[in-house]
Amino acid sequence: MRDTTAAPERDAGSFRDPNGYVFLNEGRVFRAIMPAMHQQFATIYDSGIISRLAKQGFMIACERVDADEFTLANYTGARGETAAALYEHPKVPMVSYPYEWTFSQLKAAALAHLDLQIAAFEEGYVLSDATAYNMQFVEGRPIHIDVLSIQQYEEGKPWNGYNQFCRQFLLPLLLEAWGGVSYQAMYRGSIDGIPFADALSILPKHRLFSSLTGFLHVYLHGRSITSASSAKFNDKTRKAAAVSKSNYLAILKQLHGFLTDLQSKKRSETYWNSYASKNSYSDDMRDTKLHFVRDWAAQVKPNLIWDIGGNTGDFSMAAIEAGAKSSIVLDSDLDSLEALFNTRTQRGAPILPLAMNLSDPSSDIGWRQSERKGLMSRANADGVIALAVIHHLVIGANLPFDEVVNWFLDLAPEGIIEFVPKRDPMVRQLLEMRPDMFPDYTEERFRELVSMRKKIVSEHVFDSNGRLLVSYSDH
Repeated sequence: MRDTTAAPERDAGSFRDPNGYVFLNEGRVFRAIMPAMHQQFATIYDSGIISRLAKQGFMIACERVDADEFTLANYTGARGETAAALYEHPKVPMVSYPYEWTFSQLKAAALAHLDLQIAAFEEGYVLSDATAYNMQFVEGRPIHIDVLSIQQYEEGKPWNGYNQFCRQFLLPLLLEAWGGVSYQAMYRGSIDGIPFADALSILPKHRLFSSLTGFLHVYLHGRSITSASSAKFNDKTRKAAAVSKSNYLAILKQLHGFLTDLQSKKRSETYWNSYASKNSYSDDMRDTKLHFVRDWAAQVKPNLIWDIGGNTGDFSMAAIEAGAKSSIVLDSDLDSLEALFNTRTQRGAPILPLAMNLSDPSSDIGWRQSERKGLMSRANADGVIALAVIHHLVIGANLPFDEVVNWFLDLAPEGIIEFVPKRDPMVRQLLEMRPDMFPDYTEERFRELVSMRKKIVSEHVFDSNGRLLVSYSDH
């Protein structure tokens, strides 16, 4: 039996469901089931439904753990309860959130969620909720991580997660598909998803009335919710209308078919769409950078890389081909990340694209500012790649030069940084419309900052524009 007696720590974001909580214990992930749910969940687990869904790739694996009363006493819930049973899950390498996903990622997660529901429903089970936060990307595929949400289907009972699915999957996707509006900032500002009132104000009315799905699941559904929220409730309790088994399944399949055909409306040119023709280095320079990254990755063999401003993930892919195991690409350009997800991640490349404003990365939000964690507290990388991004942060975003360099160095013990000097055409372009207020932005200061904390292992200078590639290490 594995040792589960070490002091566990409840995940700060696991508190809403009183039936069970997620705990971390020496790098392992346990789900503690509370007494009120113990027997019911044991019956569901023994039926094999969770195992079958996991084998189909819909749900995370789950294994019952033998634990005595002494061990269970260490697993105390958010409301003071003591666990009645323990189950173990494989650890998700990097937890990400829907407001960090591109359109294609959120769409993939929505379809995977519906696939799971349909597969479970056909065996007599449903999900108790439909939060997008329960979907996580593992090896490029979205899977469901909350086994406790599996419940036996009750005839006539409506889909409990319907409103949640609409707010956290359907509405944000429609904002981009029908309205041409990026949903990430709105989603980040409302942890429960997109409010119906906002969606109804933004989405074009002709699309809502010309689409059966839009009319039923957005317009009528949204109007009923906004009307109910503004009405004064009396002592009479509202009861949800019964839904037949055939209608329940029809709703799931209708939404699945609709989302399958949904496409993003945002296809305008962005910086990275035309970067190949606008950047200030040649194909030879690009090949040199790829070679530099491959050499570094072959020597370091990092398990996880932060690729800062990694756009379409070319350099992450080069690092992985040379020995790195995985990479998280952070960029604010949604088209670049879409291309990365569709051309590489979905084909099995161990790269997770995340939409991120690097000067305003995801922070701690939610209840007690700990329900959703900030970016750097969710993964421990042992390598960082920051190519052609430092000038955007320092000169483009007015961030202090010393702080930007030290932030890169804080991310991982090993890494590569590209310094782009003021004589480079891209920096000159940034300085065209503003005064040069960056006297400390020099190669000499850059070398000094890196050398104060790390050992410079190798470097390469491009004669044509003065760009400097530096690899460094703690050793």
